[in-house]
Parts: sequence; structure tokens; C-alpha cells
Amino acid sequence: MTTENKADTLLGFGLLVFAASCILSITGAEFSLALMLAAIIWKAASSRRGLAQAAAEFHANALVFPLALYLLSYIFSSIFSMDSAHSFTRLFTEAIKASSALLLFSAVSRKGPEKAAFWFTTGAAAAALMGVAQFAASLLHQAGGLVRAHGTTHPVTYAEVMALAMLLPLLLAQTTQGRLRKFYAAAFLTIGAGFACSLSRGPAIGLLFSLAIIFSARRDVRKLILTGLALVFIIFAGSAALSESYRARITSMAGSPRQDYTANVRLTMWKAGAAIARDYPLTGTGTYALHKVFNYYHHLPVDGKIDFSDVHNLYIQRTADSGIPGLLALLFLFAMLLRGAYLNFRKTAGPLALWGLAGFAGFMVMMVTDSSFDLPRTSFLIYFMYALSCLPVKPQIPLPD
Repeated sequence: MTTENKADTLLGFGLLVFAASCILSITGAEFSLALMLAAIIWKAASSRRGLAQAAAEFHANALVFPLALYLLSYIFSSIFSMDSAHSFTRLFTEAIKASSALLLFSAVSRKGPEKAAFWFTTGAAAAALMGVAQFAASLLHQAGGLVRAHGTTHPVTYAEVMALAMLLPLLLAQTTQGRLRKFYAAAFLTIGAGFACSLSRGPAIGLLFSLAIIFSARRDVRKLILTGLALVFIIFAGSAALSESYRARITSMAGSPRQDYTANVRLTMWKAGAAIARDYPLTGTGTYALHKVFNYYHHLPVDGKIDFSDVHNLYIQRTADSGIPGLLALLFLFAMLLRGAYLNFRKTAGPLALWGLAGFAGFMVMMVTDSSFDLPRTSFLIYFMYALSCLPVKPQIPLPD
């Protein structure tokens, strides 16, 4: 085996490790990114073409420019931040998240998406089983209380990544045969159960939006969609029957926002965030520095906290902490994610492209009630989805002559 082949093997291994671990383990995902970077550098150093392949992939990646703008808006707001040191300490994390979009695109363009899709589904199913086990164990020990699956993160974030993950096996179940088809169908239902056990309402709205897109685009998956929704409804209804706390959480939705505690808290956060955005339209308060002024705009504790730092709406959050330039940079990045999946779906009508199109659209809806795109776990999944859904089925990144 030549040095170039060894580097390609390492690159493929890093991609599969990332696919399997991006929901289960941040450490595993970051380790795999280091492997992919090492493999690309190794191959460039041992190849006659040097960095030509990496440069071609860099040039073909439509996220390069929007990611650069996104990071520049982050730096701009951090310079004028009310807590500049804290803002800049997070810049390294932002750089890792952005680099993941480039490394994953490069790896998938060379190795193809098929194996990565399989191992991602496997890792997501394992995370779902972990959540179901947590939920079942908690029910036994906290009868009547509000118990929620969370995997290795917060229940709402867990619900969001589960909602996006379950769309992939749903689509692949109808484009594969034999045991693989059964595997994807079972994985869809398993991940759907994990999502339901999180008992999260906001992500459910985004999931329904994604499923509506798939339902209208693909007749062959409609029965499986209805089966998955029935499973989610059974778990939600069963939880309401067993838990007085969750029953109150559900029934309060029928009343006004003031009766629904969670909705009332979010409205409070949004109003404060909007007021902050109006007062700091150009620079914002600085990335991750919202806590410095939140109490001035809302004097009472929110969820037991005074110096709140998250308004649970990504669009208001980005405007408040990074100003209008930060919001525009975010919207441009999201537009390019959607555009890439849409163009590839028009070209191929493939399941991976539809996963990206439906998933990105649903995720944008989810971010109305949360701001988890700032978390590495969520952004890693978004960029992985981009790499798989915005490239043709076979690698077609040409080398320059």
C-alpha cells in the first residue's frame, strides 16, 4: 500500500468515526476531525500534486465564503463586547466548528457518503437506545415526575439531533434492499422513540415541518412516516398518563401562554432579547456576553437565574449578541445550506439531498424556540448533513490540470 493510499484509508476512517460519534461524543468527533486533517496534510505532502486536491475541494465548497463572513461577524462583535475576553475564548470553538464543515466536505468528496450514512445511522440509533433506557429507568424511580431522555446532552438538544437524525434512515429505508432496508426502517423507529422520550415540544414542530416536506416529495415513505408518528404519539400520550408533571405541561398548551410556564419563560426571554437588539443594533452586546445586560432589561429571575445568557431563539440571540451584521451572516449561512441541498435534490432527487433539504428547513424552524446551533454537537451534525446532502452520490471534485 502506497503512502497516498494509507492517507486515504486514514481519511476514510476519520470520516466514519465522526459519523458514528458526532451525536454520541464531542470528544470522539473532535478526535476524528484531527484524523481527517492529518490525513489531508499527509496526502498533500506525499503526492506529486501537493495541495491541489485540497485546494479543489476548498474551491468547490459553497460554505467557504459564508463561514468566513460568519467568523468575521463573530470577531467584530467580540472586539466591542461587554465581556471581550469571554467572547474571544470561544473563538477557538467557533473555528473548530467552521473547520468541520471544510474537513467533512473534503472527506465525503473523496470517499463518498454511503458508508458515512450507515455509520451515522448506527451511532444515532445507539444514542436513541441510550435515551430510551434513561427514560425507562427514570420512570421506575421517579413515578409521577417529569422524566426526559437526554443521551449525553440537554433533553432539548437531544430531541433536535434525534429529529434530524431520524430523517436519514427514513429515506434510506426505501432506497435500499434486503437486510439493509430492514436495518434503516428499524433505525428510523428506534431514533423516533428516542426523540419521543425527550418529551420536547419545540423540536417536534420542526420535525413535523421536515416530515411534511418528505411526505409531499416521496409517496413511498408515507406509511413509514405515519408509523413513526404513531409511535411518537403513543410515547407522548403514555408519558402524559403516567406523569402528572408532563400531563400539566401538555394540557397547559391549550390555554394562554401565561398558563404554559415554558412558553411564558420563552416569551420573557424573547422580549428582553428584542429590546437588547434594538439598543445594540450594530455590534450587539458581544458574542456570549448577553448575561452582562440581561438583568437590566428584565429585573426578575428567569428559570431561577438573573444574569441570563440565552434567549432561546437563535435569530433574536444572534441579533442581540452580534448585531444586525451577525444576524445577516447567520441567515446567509443558512441560505447556502438550503440552497446546496435544494440544487442537488433538483439534480439527483436522491435521498441524501432530500435529507438535507427537509432537515435544514426543519432545523431553521426549531431555532425559533432554541439557539443550539451554537453548540458543537448540533453544528457538527448540520455540517455533516451538508457534506452528505450537497454533493453528488459519487465523488466528482475534479483536480486542476
